[in-house]
Parts: sequence; structure tokens; C-alpha cells
Amino acid sequence: MLHIAICDDQADQIQKIRTAAETYFLTRNERVEYQTFSNAFAFTDVIDRGSIFDIVLLDVCMPGMLGTEVAQHLRDAHSRAEIIFLTTSEEFAVDAFAVKATDYLLKPFTQLQFNKSMERALGFIRQRNSAKVIFRLVGGGVRVEEIAQILFLESHGHVMEVYLAAIHMIKTDYVEIQGHQIPLGKRKYRDFQEQYFQFMFAPK
Repeated sequence: MLHIAICDDQADQIQKIRTAAETYFLTRNERVEYQTFSNAFAFTDVIDRGSIFDIVLLDVCMPGMLGTEVAQHLRDAHSRAEIIFLTTSEEFAVDAFAVKATDYLLKPFTQLQFNKSMERALGFIRQRNSAKVIFRLVGGGVRVEEIAQILFLESHGHVMEVYLAAIHMIKTDYVEIQGHQIPLGKRKYRDFQEQYFQFMFAPK
């Protein structure tokens, strides 16, 4: 699930931004949870309490605290959120770059402009989540695994066992899950494979 925060001091702008986000995700197979904030301090408070967001849609010119200051607060809290600024002013673009913002949109923005920013943000998220590591196999060869799928590592002398968080391999006579081989009954391979793919690719 994607967690998206919208922070803007104007209620009508919050609604416009949320509508743009909902329109973007309308035809995409993503579960999305939104949290909206009309006050910059309310947003930084939830960050300080440990809330984590994947994407932050952030106004710049807000009473009491600029959006760029909010973004710096996020970075100081080690947030890896993709930050998209949405503002009426061009003057903070350099500051936005300094906090590693994903994009900087001027209001009023079009749906197409918004979509491009979201694509950029999701691209970075997918890239980050699909980071890979290469292991050298006992007996020769290598194996590439996504870091996000590694449950834990266990070392036995010079040999390291890697336990995965999900099914990794389906063979005709066994399923490999969390590093273990589970026997698969004869003539069950096709049924199991079909049901597994239905589960994996069903709408979330």
C-alpha cells in the first residue's frame, strides 16, 4: 500500500490535489491511503511520532513554516519519501532541489503535469524497492535476489544461508519458500502454479 500525505494550508487546494491523485490512481492497480494536513506543524508532529509516507504532496507558502522547511524536517527524520512541491511561487525551486525533491509543480497545474510527477515518484520508489544483491552459490554460479525479499541471513562459517520472504521457485516436484524445499504432489504442479499466479496478480 502507498501512503500519501497532502499538506496545504488551503482546504480547496487540498481537495484539488487529492482529486488529482485519485484521478491518477483510478486506472492503476495500487492501494493508496491518504492523510491530509492543513497545518505544517500538524504534519511535522506526525512525522515526529513515527508516521512514514511514500509520497508527500507539499505546498511551499504556508503560515509559520515554509514547505521547504517541512521537507528538511522530513529529511532530518531520515524520511525517504518522494516529495512533490505544489506552489504558486517559483522562488523556492533551488531550496526544493537541496532537500532532494522529486518535482516542483506550479499552481495551477494540469492533470498531465501531475501525472508525470507521480510517474517520476513511483519510478524512484520502484527502483528503491527492487534493489538487488548478488550471492555466489556453493558449488559455483550466482544468484540474484531483491533485497526487499530477503527475510534474514544466517552464517555458518564461510557459508551464508539466505531466507526469503516469499515463494522463490516453483519446480515440477517442489516449491522453494524461505530457503526450504517443500515437496509438491505429482500432477499438482500446474494447479499450484495457476493458483499462485492468480493470488500474486489479483487486484489488491
